[in-house]
Amino acid sequence: MKRITIEVLGPGCKNCDDLYDNVLKAIEKFGRQDTIKVEKQKEIDYFIKMGVFSTPALVIDGKVVSTSRVLSPDQIVALIKEGMA
Repeated sequence: MKRITIEVLGPGCKNCDDLYDNVLKAIEKFGRQDTIKVEKQKEIDYFIKMGVFSTPALVIDGKVVSTSRVLSPDQIVALIKEGMA
């Protein structure tokens, strides 16, 4: 089973926290917590390195998949499935 890493990029604003919470809910729905690592990134230099200039942002296996919005758990599950394909 492929392991994936999900990063939530944001300085700690409400939307960033909401996106992080939705990632955790999505992983619970997805049912494969042991294959997914979740990290919260708060360093602005890292955002710039990733090409993210508007947060919150969602990164799956090093690829920015969303910026400037709080995705729902279902939207995140769909992105996880794409990342595992």
